[in-house]
Amino acid sequence: MLVSQAHGNKTNQHRAGINMTIHKKLFHRPLVGAVALLSAISLTSFSAQARDLPEIQNDVFQVANSGAYPPFSYVDTSGNLVGFDVDIANALADKMEVEANIQTSPWNGIVAALAGGRFDACICSMSVTEERERAVDFTDSYYRSGLSVWVQESTTDVASIDDFAGKRVGSTLGETGNQWATENGEGKWRNQTFQGLPDMLNALTTGRIDVMIADDVPVYVALNEQDLAIKQIDVGELPSWPAAIAVQKNTPELKEALNTALAEIKEDGTYQEIVAKWIGEGVELD
Repeated sequence: MLVSQAHGNKTNQHRAGINMTIHKKLFHRPLVGAVALLSAISLTSFSAQARDLPEIQNDVFQVANSGAYPPFSYVDTSGNLVGFDVDIANALADKMEVEANIQTSPWNGIVAALAGGRFDACICSMSVTEERERAVDFTDSYYRSGLSVWVQESTTDVASIDDFAGKRVGSTLGETGNQWATENGEGKWRNQTFQGLPDMLNALTTGRIDVMIADDVPVYVALNEQDLAIKQIDVGELPSWPAAIAVQKNTPELKEALNTALAEIKEDGTYQEIVAKWIGEGVELD
């Protein structure tokens, strides 16, 4: 999971402090709690009629995100709501020729708020799950994130998962990469766990581990901020997750308009400009 705020100087102001915490926030967003999700599902049966595109065109496009998920959405030092999802929301609104009002909502209740009619859409890096699809509809995916494999730039003997054999493989404790490494590496390579991405990056660059498995976008952000002598290795298919825009049920025109706008911003280069601004130059998320 877009807005009209100034970025400036590679966002040095917001980058400070994010580097040490971003690995905990990115791409491990918990599913909406059972109570909140069941509430959202029940709301769909008695909420006010969903607003479709014609009503939005005569009013304001109400968009939600958590505002607590840098670099996708957060409040900067000037009090502005900024980030990747914010810029995407604004770009889509421009293509749809509607005015967007982008606001924050607590993550654990955002699906219920959408299903209940408080918002028209959640542009909030929401992963598509069967549980959520019972309460809301989703557009086409606007990016994917997943596990990635990294080695030192000088490494020449790692080209596939088979090449992990006998090597020291690092992952972050409790994250998806750690689960994958544990399940797949028993008896093949030596797993080493770390408390966070900064520690693991340091271990890789100093040679304390040979291979690093991590969610891709946090590493891209780190590379955008630091000069790190590491490279990504394509080892074939690894787990990944699509992020899409959530809309209320029974809003086919809005869903179609959003899908059309998504295709347009990808075609005209706007999407990649936003990726470069918030995630890093040359990064491809789609």
